[in-house]
Amino acid sequence: MGKIERILNGIAFVAKALAALCLGIMLVVSLAEIVRRYMFGLSFSWADELIRDGVVCVAMLGGAAAYREEGGLVAFDLISAHVKGTTKLILTLVINTICLLFSGYMFMNAIQTLQTPSIVKQVSIGLKISMFWPYLPIALGLGIIFIFTLEKYYNILTSWRHGAYQNNAEEDKAP
Repeated sequence: MGKIERILNGIAFVAKALAALCLGIMLVVSLAEIVRRYMFGLSFSWADELIRDGVVCVAMLGGAAAYREEGGLVAFDLISAHVKGTTKLILTLVINTICLLFSGYMFMNAIQTLQTPSIVKQVSIGLKISMFWPYLPIALGLGIIFIFTLEKYYNILTSWRHGAYQNNAEEDKAP
C-alpha cells in the first residue's frame, strides 16, 4: 500500500494546491474589483464569473481533499460515536458504501455532462472560455472522492483485522 498511499497523498496535495490557488486568485480579483468599483466606478466584466467558478473549484477540490483527512469534513457521528464493535463496523461500511455509490453516480453524470455539445461549445460571457472548464472541477472532485472512498474501505478492513472493531465487554458495561 506504500506506493498507492504516496500516489493518493500526491492527488490530495494537488487538489489542495489547486483549491488554494483558486482561493488566492479569488481574493486578488475580489479586492481589485472592490477597489475598481468604489474608487473609480469601473468594473471588470469577467470578475464575477471568475469568482463564481473559483468557488466551485474550491468547494469540489478542497472538499475532496478534506474528505480524505480524519475530521477534515463535518462528520455526523451522533450514532457512530455511541456504538462499538460489530455495530460500528457495519455502520461504517454502510456509510462508506453510500458515499461510494453517490460519488460514483454523480461522477458518471458529471463526465456525461462534460461531453455534451451544449457544454463544450457554449462559451462563457465574461471569460470567453468553453463552459467545459468551469464544469471540470466538479467531475474531478467527485472522481477524487470516489478514489478516496475506495481507500477508506482498505483502511476500514485493515483496522478490523487489527481488532479495532472488536466488542469489549468492559466498554459495554461502562455508563
